[in-house]
Amino acid sequence: MLNRKPILERAFELAASGQFRIPSHVRKALLKEGYTQSDVFTLEGKATAAQLRERCTGSFEDRPSDRL
Repeated sequence: MLNRKPILERAFELAASGQFRIPSHVRKALLKEGYTQSDVFTLEGKATAAQLRERCTGSFEDRPSDRL
């Protein structure tokens, strides 16, 4: 068994990182990290999806611009 963070904790970390604009990008990243599709499905609830969306939007907008 892998010793990794619970998916909800990891999803919130990724959403707050500023790297992802929308929750579907977070879910894709989690799949690439080795979480299963059934793990990722647990993030589909209304409340969880709303929290991820808020964190993605807030963090992505607060990120310093790469443009000069």
